[in-house]
Amino acid sequence: MKFYLSIFILLILILSVFVLNLQIGAASISIFEMGENEVAKNLILNYRLPKTIAALLAGIALPISGLLLQELFRNPLADPSVLGITSASGLGVAMVIFLSSLLGFGSWLNNSWLICLASFCGAMFALITIVFFSSRLNSTTSLIIIGMMLAGFSAALIGIMQFFAPSEKIKSYIMWTFGSMSGLSWSQMFVFGLSVLMGIIISIFTLKGISGMRLGENYAQTMGINIKKTRWLILISSAILTASATAFVGPVAFIGLAVPHICRMVFKKTQIVGLYILVVLLGIFLMLLFSWIAQLFPSGSLPINIITSLIGAPIVMSIVLNQKRFIND
Repeated sequence: MKFYLSIFILLILILSVFVLNLQIGAASISIFEMGENEVAKNLILNYRLPKTIAALLAGIALPISGLLLQELFRNPLADPSVLGITSASGLGVAMVIFLSSLLGFGSWLNNSWLICLASFCGAMFALITIVFFSSRLNSTTSLIIIGMMLAGFSAALIGIMQFFAPSEKIKSYIMWTFGSMSGLSWSQMFVFGLSVLMGIIISIFTLKGISGMRLGENYAQTMGINIKKTRWLILISSAILTASATAFVGPVAFIGLAVPHICRMVFKKTQIVGLYILVVLLGIFLMLLFSWIAQLFPSGSLPINIITSLIGAPIVMSIVLNQKRFIND
């Protein structure tokens, strides 16, 4: 009963903050003016609505990716940003932004599919690297260090490209790293939404395998679960979800790590299907809330990465200090 009540409350909160995002902006225009004001209709449908949906999609993609990685590695600190996956995914986007200019293919920058593919390749490279080392290292600390090295390696390659890139491309990339939900066209939203949907569908097929793996790999195999297939599905799903969010809204930190832990602490839910649903709903609510908060500042919209880092960093510290409390059963 508490589970369904939690879902109902989250749905009400999501609807409320969704409407708030459509109401707020630089112009004092309300959604109730759409019927009689063409300017209001155009502003809301072509600017505020895509921005709100982008926050919603990022709120789905990053927390699911974080949950899957935590289950796969049995590590409470596993997360796209902590493990260096977001940085590697950003490297793919940086290559599109910088190399397309250096090689004279500036039109590539407007190709939504190319941006998403480059981001996916970077994320997949990081995940395969982490899997390779995690099979040889049993230490949580070592795995985090590998993630830091991946992030440093990605930053070094990005630095080399920045050194030779024109100033306008450098500015464009720096603005992208702050994270932003705005400026997306409906064609980009289509690619974003399709990529997230693909990642969700793949992730759903991993839930039965995760339930079995929680009880031990030997027991999972007796249930007919293909461990190797489940792992690869988790990796592919996490890569798609992380890549799509990173490509279109920037390298948003901490959401993938914090949301699954908040769900475990607040809702006391450990069964994977219920936890999955709560992670999706809470992720949507928090990203919509952060997107709304970012627009409250009088000097302009604050980058979303600043908001998520301010709130996510204390949660990460609490996880590190109380690590045993947050490890899955």
